[in-house]
Amino acid sequence: MKLLVDAEYYLYVAASGAEYEAQWDADDWTYVCRHGDAKASFQETIGDLRQACPTHTPVMVFGDVFSFRYGIWPAYKANRKKRRRPAGYRQLQDWVVQGAASRGWEVAKLPDVEGDDVLGILYQEGDIIAAVDKDLLSVPGWHLRDGKVTEVTELEANLSFYQQVLTGDSCDNYPGLPGCGPVAATKALLGCSTEQDMWQQVMAQYRKKDYSETYVISQARCARILRPGEYDHEKKSPILWNPPVA
Repeated sequence: MKLLVDAEYYLYVAASGAEYEAQWDADDWTYVCRHGDAKASFQETIGDLRQACPTHTPVMVFGDVFSFRYGIWPAYKANRKKRRRPAGYRQLQDWVVQGAASRGWEVAKLPDVEGDDVLGILYQEGDIIAAVDKDLLSVPGWHLRDGKVTEVTELEANLSFYQQVLTGDSCDNYPGLPGCGPVAATKALLGCSTEQDMWQQVMAQYRKKDYSETYVISQARCARILRPGEYDHEKKSPILWNPPVA
């Protein structure tokens, strides 16, 4: 059994916490990231995760630099282009990968998909996903969050996914249904027990504002965290989401 770890997130937090401002003279300042501190912090975090799931083998999961969603919604994550990563972040990723075996870790990465997708694609019964991102709650299975392992049922995961289709995600820069927030999305899906019901309710909300099904599908494909069976390992490409068949 595997403990699928969102290594990108935990490494980013560790590196950000190890970054300091340095003044070289009166007018010259730089950022310095103490990689020794970042590595120690990251290993401590992984140690805590292992302690919570001692029978599972940790797998450090990373995403590709390219996401298939860029071809679906060109503005996807365009708001992040100028966001600065901690100094030497790529080198820290290399350190995780190169030293994984000696620390009892495995590493996983797949072409054309993000780390969240890899977590969902690789999940198998009995595994546990260790991640903080709420988007992962749209993947059914066992999740380690805030030190506790809890199960996300398929119904809960589907509701989370369709709510995201309605609200969009400002962090990932796809709009969803303009003006539809979490409260309205939850209300729209109230009482739905099947995917077909959820999809029909989502389309009903979009049609009120004259959006086409093609547009709604584009938002759903941005929102969809890929699940087991939604990636073609032979072709090394994602299997795009389609509306449920009645």
